[in-house]
Amino acid sequence: MKILILIVFSLFYAFSVMSQESYVDSVLHELMYYDEEELLYMEVAADKAFHFVYANSSYSNRTYYAGREVGDPQYYLSGQVSYFNSYGFFMGLGTSSGTWFSANNNANYNNAFMLGYGKALKKLNWLRYNLTYSRYFGFNNGFDFSSTYSNNLHWGMSTKFNWFGCRAGLNYLFGSDSKLTLNWEVYSSFTLIDWGRFNRLKLEPELSFFYDSEEVEHTGNNGELSYHSAFGWMNTELCIPLILNIRNFDVELSYVFNRPRSLDPAYEYDPSSLFNLSVGYIFEL
Repeated sequence: MKILILIVFSLFYAFSVMSQESYVDSVLHELMYYDEEELLYMEVAADKAFHFVYANSSYSNRTYYAGREVGDPQYYLSGQVSYFNSYGFFMGLGTSSGTWFSANNNANYNNAFMLGYGKALKKLNWLRYNLTYSRYFGFNNGFDFSSTYSNNLHWGMSTKFNWFGCRAGLNYLFGSDSKLTLNWEVYSSFTLIDWGRFNRLKLEPELSFFYDSEEVEHTGNNGELSYHSAFGWMNTELCIPLILNIRNFDVELSYVFNRPRSLDPAYEYDPSSLFNLSVGYIFEL
């Protein structure tokens, strides 16, 4: 059985304490979605309880925060395990397990735990919501460190109409400090090849927008510099994933293009891009 529920469980890590704080407060996409027609197509009764475990590992050749370069060029290899059921509950654990590396081979060990609930609205079953709590734990060269934003409360909404849909998420990050981030996406799905009952090759392009806060420099009339926090649109991302589903197994190869936007008129950021490869397997319990 191919994936019936898509969980986008994005865990961002970093090679230093400062980078870790940035990645923790980056976009967190946690989505639980299933389609009753697809369940029936896969011979799973829509009114029958089901339980799944999804294991996934992914590799990216570069790492960015809101499209911005963070320190030395980095790549990562991470893994996640998620459980979810037809009642709407889901939970997951993700780790980089020491696979973060920068140019100086400085490894980090970072983990995240997620617990949430998601369902469709009773009178608007085309509209789904999800509520999630996530907790982050980080280790740098064997030492535990506390992130400024070690907790996240996420509220998301999603909808799907045939071949296209949209998602939006609001994150409240807190720890020794707190802040809000916002993201919304539009996406589409096209089946390129369909063979057998459970085998497909799909293209699912996505355009996303990320809003966050950053420090903005201000020069007063007396020439003194001051800084204040500004909230706004910080990055536009285009993701073009090619997805292969073969029964319980899935492989995704993605190209991601970032167009970062500075909230400070005195600074500009260059566009950035990366490639990502992920492999996953779903188990029905």
